[in-house]
Formats: sequence, structure tokens, C-alpha cells
Amino acid sequence: MDREILHECESKLEDWLLQGYQVMADDVDGELRLTVHYVSPEAGTGSEREQEFWPMVPEIVGMLSENGVEINRSLGGF
Repeated sequence: MDREILHECESKLEDWLLQGYQVMADDVDGELRLTVHYVSPEAGTGSEREQEFWPMVPEIVGMLSENGVEINRSLGGF
């Protein structure tokens, strides 16, 4: 995997987690769909949400796993 792309993914994940976002990952036909959702502790409701597609490569799968993000494989078409 291109080191620049991997570094960009690492930076995004770290930033999201430091800000308290919940990160969910789904295997969608061999690609990772990350849903990033922020729920305000004060309001208790979601206020921000975005989705990105990342390549499913061992480096990213490992990075997600190391940060407690489990990959949902029910959408993987298997």
C-alpha cells in the first residue's frame, strides 16, 4: 500500500478517535466503508456523520483492529 495513503488514513482515524467519534467499518464487496459518527454527551443525539471508503488491505485492517474498530462482514457478499 502507498505509504502516503496509509499515513492519511492513520491521521484521519487518530483525529476521529481523539475527538470522540464512533467509527464503524463494514466490508462492502471487499472494500471498507467507514461510518464516522459523533454523539454529543450533553445532547445524547448524533450531530455529525460522514462515510468514506477505504481499501481493505492488511495494514488498514490491522490499524482498525488495533484501535478497537471491528469490521462488520455481513455486507461482504459471502
